Amino acid sequence: MENGPACRAMVMFGGKGGVGKTTCSAAVALQLASSGQRTLIITSDATPSLSDIFEEEIGDTIRSLGDRLDAVEISDAAILRRWKEKFGPDFYEILSCLVDMEGLDGESRHQLLDYIGSAPSLREETMLDLIVDLAGACAYDRIVWDTAPAGETLNLLNMPAYIKRHLSAGSRVFEGLDRIGRKITGRRSISGIMEQWIGASERISAYLHENSAFVLVANPEALVVRQARRVVETLREYRITLHGMIINRVIRNPDSPSLSNLMKIQERYLTDLMGLAEGLPVAILPFSLKEIRGKKALKQAGKRLLAELGL
Repeated sequence: MENGPACRAMVMFGGKGGVGKTTCSAAVALQLASSGQRTLIITSDATPSLSDIFEEEIGDTIRSLGDRLDAVEISDAAILRRWKEKFGPDFYEILSCLVDMEGLDGESRHQLLDYIGSAPSLREETMLDLIVDLAGACAYDRIVWDTAPAGETLNLLNMPAYIKRHLSAGSRVFEGLDRIGRKITGRRSISGIMEQWIGASERISAYLHENSAFVLVANPEALVVRQARRVVETLREYRITLHGMIINRVIRNPDSPSLSNLMKIQERYLTDLMGLAEGLPVAILPFSLKEIRGKKALKQAGKRLLAELGL
């Protein structure tokens, strides 16, 4: 894993569900935009709360929140639409070699493509393809990605290598079939289509490694610390840059016996999390009974996070 505080074009915020990563990513995105950088915040969480946090309706098409900040909540429906537009024709060509696609009625063809496009690996690869295209369009100085809960995100980061490995095997098989006359007259060969998909996976993988950094959001709790350790190990395995860590809901100056006891419990887990950070930037947000919602509250948190993380 490449560690270091260098700024990257895309910053991913991840961690266990419920630790406050959406709030933290929203706060950082708003502050980046306020500092003059054209910023896009994306959430790929299946149950997005970005609209609630900004107190503005966002949805699955990019919309402006003002002050050089745009936002989008990527939905399953939007991902399926993109897959059908970008990859559906290729799959249709491949399936035409194996199934009498023209013999199916229109509804059956659409249902078949919907079924294939909703497969987890293809859905995740299409999501990454969309995010990398947005990042590479040069319309934004920075992209902030509020990722899904940790387990799903780690599967997502592994997807380009997984797709490439399996497509490479399939490409070799179909290359042999093409050579013996199984290609479709007047169309690209199946192996050629797969080679293009391999190229797309390589592009996605290269972008993640060269232009993105990961900020881990955690709370000083036993389950969260264990999950955080797995995230750090997986980032190291896939050579994704860990930029730093946000430790949220840390009790300081307790005003009741119960909070004093909880603070003592937190101390052990704070030590564990600081050890995981290995000297990287760490931002600590204090425990509060108030929710961070709306631009005013987000700006206050974002200013602190940006300074402490060096983003």
